[in-house]
Amino acid sequence: MNSTWITDRIGKQVYLHILATEKYKMVSVFAQLESELLRDRATKLALLPQVLMRGTKRYPETTALIRAFDDLYGAAIGARVNKHGDRQTVEFTMQVPHEGYLTSAEGLFASAMQLFAEVIFDPKTEDGVFAKSDVDAEVVLHAQRIENLVNDKIAYAGERCVQEMCQGEPFGIARLGYVEDLPAVTPTALYTTYQELLESSALHIYIVGPVDEQMVKETCSREFGRFMNDQFAEHLITTVSSADLSRQMSDKTERVVIEEMEVSQGKLNVGLRAQSSYEKDDYPALVVYNGILGGFPHSKLFINVREKSSLAYYASSRLEGLKGLLFIQSGIQMSNFERAKDIIKQQLEDMRKGLITDDELNFTKKGLINQYLQSDDQPFTGAVLQMYSRFTGRERSVTQLIEDVRKVTKEDVVAVAQGITSELVYFLRDKEVSQDESQDL
Repeated sequence: MNSTWITDRIGKQVYLHILATEKYKMVSVFAQLESELLRDRATKLALLPQVLMRGTKRYPETTALIRAFDDLYGAAIGARVNKHGDRQTVEFTMQVPHEGYLTSAEGLFASAMQLFAEVIFDPKTEDGVFAKSDVDAEVVLHAQRIENLVNDKIAYAGERCVQEMCQGEPFGIARLGYVEDLPAVTPTALYTTYQELLESSALHIYIVGPVDEQMVKETCSREFGRFMNDQFAEHLITTVSSADLSRQMSDKTERVVIEEMEVSQGKLNVGLRAQSSYEKDDYPALVVYNGILGGFPHSKLFINVREKSSLAYYASSRLEGLKGLLFIQSGIQMSNFERAKDIIKQQLEDMRKGLITDDELNFTKKGLINQYLQSDDQPFTGAVLQMYSRFTGRERSVTQLIEDVRKVTKEDVVAVAQGITSELVYFLRDKEVSQDESQDL
């Protein structure tokens, strides 16, 4: 059986990506619509997947819709909004047993895809727009989702660091949108946004599992083809590369933003920008750089900030590969702000100077390879890599990433380190001591 991706097209709007493989027993489906990250659209798009999951014309009640999927041998559907680089995506997932492993299940995949297509293209409506009761209910729930972020101080500090560092950039827009925008989300406004999305975004469907490619093509052509718009014209999204942004911001002074809140533990975050990103040849070195800096328990931040200096409850870093951004996060006592910041900065400087031990390099590469191997057990991993290759023009597979990481040398990591700039220090602290909310260094 072919184990490489093939891509086909249904009409002008749907791209079908198929990975036929016996590696998995379930058939996994991942579908995605995309939009530029725009401030005035982000909240409505974030709300959209939840409203679409409220019902279809054939199954207008949520419980009936979920039961219809469940009746297909426990098929499971999910929907969410996501952010990939400068894109906001509306994503749908479904997993359904392969009918070849069941008795009397002929037509199972076709029935599941029929329902799946109806969720995306044939929602329940009232007077030509989304049902008011559904929109009102989801507006309330979405406000709670956004407000709950404040209760998770680690996540809140991480989100605020991104927003402050990427002010004026699409990536600085919140994935879930904004509470203050919710009152303007009416059934008509949300339905208009939905129609605009369908008129501008192609639908990419990724199907992974023990499937027959021809059967998948015929099924999807039938189930999605009935909703296609012959006049569809895709709006292509353009993004600014990390290297270009890095050059534009080379003279930008690092900012310190201090925010006060009722917290018992300070959250010190640092935003960094690299001159590399997913599409670049040195991306594997950037991945290793992040691993050495703060991706593992043996990494510099954990060892030097938490273990040796006892300054942090946690200290790590994460990489936003599509953007070439890195974010350091740590939990500290309020009084340790300056010391913790200095030691974090020292780790960055040490890596620029090449002060990287063989153990740090080798343990990191082994850790990354193990992570890639574990991710390869998940059927949606390949779909996400296919999506990223479409976004960036750079094809990468798990196997290739493992080989590329193996080849990374200390010199490669140092070269990446010398292109890293610190743009923002964000500190979430208590209200006991008055501080300016923001000051330039």
